[in-house]
Amino acid sequence: MLTHQTLSLSECDIKFAASEGTFSGYGSVFGNVDSYDDVIMAGAYSEVLKKDQAVPVYVNHGWLDGKLPVGSWSGLKEDDRGLFGDASLVMKMPSAIDAYWGIKSGLVSGLSVAIVPDPEYTEYRADGIRIIHKIKMLKEISIVNEPANAEARVFSVKAAEEIGRIETVRDFERLLRDVGAFNKATAKQLVAKAKDIFKQRDADEDAEAQSSQEQLLFALRKYLPK
Repeated sequence: MLTHQTLSLSECDIKFAASEGTFSGYGSVFGNVDSYDDVIMAGAYSEVLKKDQAVPVYVNHGWLDGKLPVGSWSGLKEDDRGLFGDASLVMKMPSAIDAYWGIKSGLVSGLSVAIVPDPEYTEYRADGIRIIHKIKMLKEISIVNEPANAEARVFSVKAAEEIGRIETVRDFERLLRDVGAFNKATAKQLVAKAKDIFKQRDADEDAEAQSSQEQLLFALRKYLPK
């Protein structure tokens, strides 16, 4: 039986590349109860991903109405949070253009997967929550305008706000891991913030702290303005 997991943009952590028509984000997250009372567990997509099959991008699960896909997903992988990947839209298609600018502007609310759970690896709790441990099919990942909750936002719009909250090297590492793909202006903000933090560190910091700083600087190089 086909089912869905729908996420708001705040859950998707969507980030946009420099070129129009491409973005990346979480099509599915682990461990949370979605609007269908489903919980997808870590590792549920492992067998599906081994098949290395193309996964299309639709708008609002348009295949149900006979509509064409507007792009495709690549690089799909599981991490500690969920199913992450890169989407490339065919920007010569009017529906793809509308979807891209809708989601980038925050007018569209999130992403949703269409999946077929494996019944042998699915359990039901007494409160009606379904726990999915294995997925047999990942049919598509859609851009959708009705998320599981109303707290939706595009992270790229809030980049400056998030940078202002950075206080430690660990905060930097989290931001680089979860967001990335910053433009030149944002990269400059990051570098300036890094310098402020490093000035506050003691001159006789221990070897572990020094190593952490060096790792951070290495990670920052990819985001530095050319």
